[in-house]
Amino acid sequence: MSLFKTYAGLSRDIYYLCLARTINSTGDFVFSLITLVLTLQMGMNVVSAGIFVSMAALISGPGVLLGGYLSDVMGKKTIIVIGQLLSAIMIISCSFWSGTITVGYLLIAVMFFISITRPAYNALIIQLCTEEKERKSAFSLMYLGANLGIAIGPLIAGFFIKDHVNIVFISIGTVFLISTFIIINQVKIGTRKELASTNSEHAGQQQSSQPPSPLFRLLLKNPLVAFFIVVSFLNYFIYMQYSFSLPLQMNHSFGENGAAYYGSVMTINAISVIILTTVILSATRKLTALNSIATGALFYGIGFGALNLLGTFPHFSIVALSTVLWTIGEILVQTNINLYIASRVPDTHQGRFNGLLLFVGCLGYTLSPYLTGIFIKSMDMESVWIIILAVSLFYALSMIILWYIEKSSTRRNEMKPLDHSKSI
Repeated sequence: MSLFKTYAGLSRDIYYLCLARTINSTGDFVFSLITLVLTLQMGMNVVSAGIFVSMAALISGPGVLLGGYLSDVMGKKTIIVIGQLLSAIMIISCSFWSGTITVGYLLIAVMFFISITRPAYNALIIQLCTEEKERKSAFSLMYLGANLGIAIGPLIAGFFIKDHVNIVFISIGTVFLISTFIIINQVKIGTRKELASTNSEHAGQQQSSQPPSPLFRLLLKNPLVAFFIVVSFLNYFIYMQYSFSLPLQMNHSFGENGAAYYGSVMTINAISVIILTTVILSATRKLTALNSIATGALFYGIGFGALNLLGTFPHFSIVALSTVLWTIGEILVQTNINLYIASRVPDTHQGRFNGLLLFVGCLGYTLSPYLTGIFIKSMDMESVWIIILAVSLFYALSMIILWYIEKSSTRRNEMKPLDHSKSI
């Protein structure tokens, strides 16, 4: 229980926000729901269902960009509430058009409105927390809660999806409404928090009273932040291997048992996230965001790179150990990736920068299967993991170089992050 003291001291608003995100995430398998509903309930072929899934993935990119912009203009809490209410209305409406193609389009719309809330959630945590250690705990708590919800939701829905899909639609909509109710009534953004934000050590937030500058002008004036966002593409490219290359590897190494083994991998991943997130936060509390991400990238490389051994030793024990290692990398990267931007961007632009980071993530998720497919086609399956190892090492090196540049600049200019924010 002493490990959970790492989450002590956060504001009441953060606890309620994380609770709302946990509840909301139990219905966050809409992306998978599109495939299941269209194929199981409507009998649509895989190719046609794939078109709908691709449309949902593509629309998420503009969604996070729009959500980031609107959260800066209209307020983070406002966008979360609007996005979740519209998602709830859309998903409940699916029960009235059950068995028709309209459901497919409605679920795509749900994905769009869910994506709008993502940068707002991240930006709101940053606004409610004034110190980096506090933000690190808050992001870790939200990550843990979201994974708990994602693990529970599909498990329960699996019993109803085939014969009682309307129950699933109404349940997800209700979950979204409960989450929204908690945010409306329990997450308060008062003048006390705004004053604390403007008085924090991150001087960029002192610019919140000034008219917002164009996003790309800020990127040009903050080249290190721009570099960080661009290089973050590698994180999403690497992480996507768990859902594309890994199941292919399971089929290649274990034949007809591949699907069952892949299910075991997902179970190991979920259990590792739940058990290790708090432990890793406690162990890395003193590390900077960049050092934590670099360490996570190394675990990515070692974990995925170990799968190359399956060519010689096709044993599931290697897969199990690999999964624990790349899950550690996942925890380190995903709980720290928002922290770097948080301390270098004023509150007036947190939504847009987080939206841009999530948009780069959408590109990584979209392009990763295609590019990796080219690698697999041109070489044997196991050799792909050596490429992923190399990409992971490059990602870690990029974070270390960025850390070194900032550290050197800070020595010369006293407070480089302050100078960046003032340039805005």
